[in-house]
Amino acid sequence: PVVDESDINVAILPREYDYWKMRERRTFFIDYEIEDDYSLIDLSKTIIQMNTEELGVPEKDLKPIFIYIHSYGGDTYQAMYFADLLVASRIPIVTIATGVCMSAGCLILLGGHRRYAFKHSQILIHSGSAGFSGTSQQIDEAAKNYKDCVNSMKNYILERSSIDEKLFAKNKNKDWYITNDDFEKYNICKVIKS
Repeated sequence: PVVDESDINVAILPREYDYWKMRERRTFFIDYEIEDDYSLIDLSKTIIQMNTEELGVPEKDLKPIFIYIHSYGGDTYQAMYFADLLVASRIPIVTIATGVCMSAGCLILLGGHRRYAFKHSQILIHSGSAGFSGTSQQIDEAAKNYKDCVNSMKNYILERSSIDEKLFAKNKNKDWYITNDDFEKYNICKVIKS
């Protein structure tokens, strides 16, 4: 059957319109699991493009980018590269935990220059999980790389919060749920008051 072009436009335009309207407001959402399918690449490109376009704007005049996070987590490598991008952004990045901000989602939250969470948000830190396959040499290399990744993630969390190494070591091997009483105590984020 022949597809009428007007049917395609009707299907695409609302999502495109929403994207451009939110971009105009400098507001973005990570409301999905962070996968190794490069789900963060488009948002990365947008942030890089905005930084490039605004190189001539004095820092005091830069308007922040807001990133709302509602994610159960996902791929640590994707989260860490994206968090590095947020930290390096010349434009101030405001991250906001909404609902769940777990594992890789928490790493992204910590990348914000200013960080917030709604009162009933669930924030989770843990050391991740992995599975390896291949030859014994490939498994050894993958395990070594994974240990390096976990160590890098630990250092990042310690740098971006007031969690100390002893507290992190005590909690790293479990699903460590950070309660809203501890958001500010550990300098993870500020609670948005109602």
